[in-house]
Amino acid sequence: QKVQRISLNIMTLEVASPKIYTKLGVPISVDGVAQVKIESKPEMLHQACQQFLGKKQAMVKQVALETLEGHQRAIMGTMTVEDIYQDRQKFSEAVFEVASKDLVNMGITVVSYTIRNVQDDIGYLKALGMART
Repeated sequence: QKVQRISLNIMTLEVASPKIYTKLGVPISVDGVAQVKIESKPEMLHQACQQFLGKKQAMVKQVALETLEGHQRAIMGTMTVEDIYQDRQKFSEAVFEVASKDLVNMGITVVSYTIRNVQDDIGYLKALGMART
């Protein structure tokens, strides 16, 4: 017989989406941070074992990261710069909810997701700030 282990520890992921075009075609970069973990509930743990047992934790992190990055990029494309910048909570919740639905099927829970930084290289955010003052 062979015993295999799977870590239930929280993993921190740096979710970066550089130069993604928003709804109105403005390229911005968003950096987020997510905390994910393999869920210990029996049905979800079973899913995680089917997906990841025998794999290194780096593989679990990579799969979760790619899923989060994909959803972050997709949601950026549906929102305006103003929406993302001014209502970070709405953006964060959208990424959290959509990514959670995918990751739960792999036995992974998104514990938290927050935006760390929103920036652009063309001065759009600076101009947006100037318009308010």
